[in-house]
Amino acid sequence: MKRSNSLRSVLAGIAACMLLFSCSSNDDNNTPENGNNDDTLPKNETWIIYNGAANWSGGVYALKDNKSREINLSGLPFLQVTSSLGGRTFEKSLFKVNDVSNAKQGINKMGLDASGKVVDQGFLPSLSNAYETNFLIAGATEGYYWDRVRGGLKLQTFNPTTMERTGEIDFTSLSQGQPLESIGQLIIAKRDNKLYLDLLLGDKASGNWQVTPVVKEVAIAVYDLTAKKIENVTKMGNTTNLGVFIDHVLWSLDEVTGDLYFASVGDMKTQPSDYSSKILRIKKGEVNFDTTFAIDMKSYQFPAEFNRLFAYNNKIYTTIPSRAVSYYGGGQHGVRYRDDVWFWNEIDAATKKATRLNMPPDNFYTTQNPFFHNGEIYFLSNSTTDGFSGVNQYNPSTGVVKETFRLKESGRIQGFNIIKD
Repeated sequence: MKRSNSLRSVLAGIAACMLLFSCSSNDDNNTPENGNNDDTLPKNETWIIYNGAANWSGGVYALKDNKSREINLSGLPFLQVTSSLGGRTFEKSLFKVNDVSNAKQGINKMGLDASGKVVDQGFLPSLSNAYETNFLIAGATEGYYWDRVRGGLKLQTFNPTTMERTGEIDFTSLSQGQPLESIGQLIIAKRDNKLYLDLLLGDKASGNWQVTPVVKEVAIAVYDLTAKKIENVTKMGNTTNLGVFIDHVLWSLDEVTGDLYFASVGDMKTQPSDYSSKILRIKKGEVNFDTTFAIDMKSYQFPAEFNRLFAYNNKIYTTIPSRAVSYYGGGQHGVRYRDDVWFWNEIDAATKKATRLNMPPDNFYTTQNPFFHNGEIYFLSNSTTDGFSGVNQYNPSTGVVKETFRLKESGRIQGFNIIKD
């Protein structure tokens, strides 16, 4: 999905002033008196925090010795970004969609300098001028991305170390002559030296930013990197549109079971009951959708969509809204899509029972998926009702939830990563 930049442009000056004011404030907030003498704070980790203002701009901060359970970012060094929507990590490098000014489309690489500050380290431009550069960092020299201008049915390859394009993989044999055709536009996953890529063939209806597929189904193309050939195209009906935002993609590899999960959001404008949002699975060692498995949002709430996804040890972690919601309708049922209605849940893949986790709800201003680190799963939440912007961690073995940290007078949390020494 592309995000509109109009609001960002209108409020850019205001946001810049806010950031400058924040940096000019006193810097004595993260002191031992305010909690960073906590012995439970990890000494061998750097916390990467993206914060944001109303127009999505903000900063990228790195905290090592100044970590705290309550963090005021005032006075701390940061890399200013116009689009602060979080990012991804590979080893000690950070990657996000678009450059720091958000004026250039592509993939931005960042890292830490000698002082521990987040700095720019490279940029791979897209030929497209739209906010649509989906990408995957699969290794130090192995990366993939989608660039519509280079060909919707051609997956681009690049070197994440040098940030240079290295070639492309051609999927034009899958064309059906539709106006809008893409491979890997919203899903680029890798497992067992095979790529799993969403295949979308259709067109856009008037007033709808999503592509409406010519056949109401979802499709994943499986590409064997060893044999260098398309191995399979697997399809599943009764839902449409895999993925939604490219900043945080809707697929997850269960590192324990080896199963690969995907979330479809359906048509978010019409929200048809017969093609509702679902979580689907391709089991370990397989190249076809598991036709015996689907977790349907209608079982928990409707109309609504699965808009976050993480899988671990046969459990699925996602948000389920407390009330019906519509991204287009805004005020449907008196609840806007970005109100404090998104509650974190653990869904058992076998029984499909959903258990709400004991942590603040989220309002979907951050779209980051949960992640696993050192035996615990980390969740981001922004809740106006609770006065909370921060992170909670959950131990899936014990069921214990504890607060990792919260931001104090530092805007919304837009992203969080951990870099281990």
